[in-house]
Amino acid sequence: MKDESTPSPITRSKDSGLGVVMFDSLLSHFSGKKEISNVDPVLLKRMRQEFENSEFFGEDMRNLWLMLERIQIKANLDLGNNEDHIDLLNLACGYCEEGAILPAFWGRSGQSVQQFSVDLRDAEIDKAKRRYAATESIFKSVIDPKVVNSSNESSNVEFIADNAVNLSIYGQIPSKFDVVFIRHQNLWHDRPTWQKIYDYALGSLSESGVLIITSYFDREHMLALELIKLLGGNVLVTEKNELSRELDFPGKSIDRHVAAIALNTLN
Repeated sequence: MKDESTPSPITRSKDSGLGVVMFDSLLSHFSGKKEISNVDPVLLKRMRQEFENSEFFGEDMRNLWLMLERIQIKANLDLGNNEDHIDLLNLACGYCEEGAILPAFWGRSGQSVQQFSVDLRDAEIDKAKRRYAATESIFKSVIDPKVVNSSNESSNVEFIADNAVNLSIYGQIPSKFDVVFIRHQNLWHDRPTWQKIYDYALGSLSESGVLIITSYFDREHMLALELIKLLGGNVLVTEKNELSRELDFPGKSIDRHVAAIALNTLN
């Protein structure tokens, strides 16, 4: 278990090593958690430095990583501590900018992460597949092909264009997940639909699983948490993202709030 008083290894400074931490976590993720061999250490060092100093994934993904770390510590989350595998469901994922970040983050302790990213829109899922494949190719370019070959490319992520309630028809998709993630939930525009999504998300959690949501607006976030509580969710922690990037619409910003929710049965 993580102790809340333990200082975070990551700070808000770009020079703190955040880029290196993310790079190493992504490299481990795309190698399938296998030992990386025959990599030129000079090349690897240069790539880490370039990643640290670049805008790769943009500041939004760096800030999301920081927020995930903050709520993980404050909510004392230790997912998969006694297991070597984590199942992750990304609902209403859109083009899934966070598709590589999520499994890299949750797999930092050595667990493999199987991610299922779901959205109703075929066009968005197509973009998500291409984005993930492009990111994957960057990291696999420094990995020995004997470690990760073409036969198991993309084996740790599945993109599905369908209603989440239909997931049971897709092969080996688990019925329960360790992490359910919803980025920029949209309760404000369609409460009945999002009530169904929240209900499904809570019902898809394993006994020790966690639902994580992010929101654009202050009030929408508050209303979402109130509804989730009514549906049986236990809000472990909610944090405002002080680094959230403001958008053109007043009061709206990227990942403005992030919250972690468990099932009330854990109390």
